[in-house]
Amino acid sequence: MTNNLKLKAIGLSTVITDKLANHSIITVQDYLTLNFIELQRKTGLTYQKLSSISEDVNKFITPLGISFQGGITCGHITEFSGAPGLGKTQLCLQLAFSNALHGKVNGVLYIDSEGAFSASRLLDIAIHKYGIAIEQKIKSSLNRIHLWRPCSLKEIVDKLISIEVLVVKEHIGLLIIDSMGSIVRRDFGAEKNIERGAQMCSLSSSLKRIAHDFNLAVVVTNHVTAKVESSSTRIDCKSTSIPALGPSWSHWINSRLHLFMAQNKRRLMVSKSPEIPELIVDYCISKGGLDIQRETCSSSPY
Repeated sequence: MTNNLKLKAIGLSTVITDKLANHSIITVQDYLTLNFIELQRKTGLTYQKLSSISEDVNKFITPLGISFQGGITCGHITEFSGAPGLGKTQLCLQLAFSNALHGKVNGVLYIDSEGAFSASRLLDIAIHKYGIAIEQKIKSSLNRIHLWRPCSLKEIVDKLISIEVLVVKEHIGLLIIDSMGSIVRRDFGAEKNIERGAQMCSLSSSLKRIAHDFNLAVVVTNHVTAKVESSSTRIDCKSTSIPALGPSWSHWINSRLHLFMAQNKRRLMVSKSPEIPELIVDYCISKGGLDIQRETCSSSPY
């Protein structure tokens, strides 16, 4: 498990790791279970130095360096696309708790359009991914996550028009919509293209405005749809899976992380990003959430 790795293994200097070890802070978990005040009291390190160490730790434990300095960027819209069961919601829950715990602006608005949000799963991630064993610390972090379950796409659009008060009052730094694809499909199906287009344009514009004006990170999940490739003979037609919602939606998002299965492995592809080159990594889902597979992952019920 990543949290049990020694701090030396993530590239911290020997001077720093030795100083931390003198105070029994040896592993990633040892470090994460203490807040800045406790760390300053124990080690005598400055706030600036501890902030630098925390940034290095967070970059290592977050999949693919996904942080507000990496793949999930403030002021941008990031999409997780993929078929059901590949871990899109797991990643959203992981990001929600990470932001509530470590974010510079700690509030999270989690818009759950298909009832996939699980408080018990969030608690698992808090304990197993971030090594949080202090009940009060877990409670305070969870209180920063504001859950809303809308009934329709129009309801989301209407809410976003007047969301500024909530963003400012609750210090929202991360807005998650899980799942954009499912609520669009539920509301419109294959019909009502004009109405769907109008609603999607309004929603996309609102998300862009909110992300830009408040410098918060916007994350949405999307399902996939089949793309049939034409051929000279009907028998030779091939079908491939691509993110849903069409090309116009693709122009609105800044980054896309696509989850898929290949050769019996879960894989994550950065297919669009202004900061990360296109790449593919293997991952697994454990009790702590989504983990980039640096080594064999243990089996998980999730």
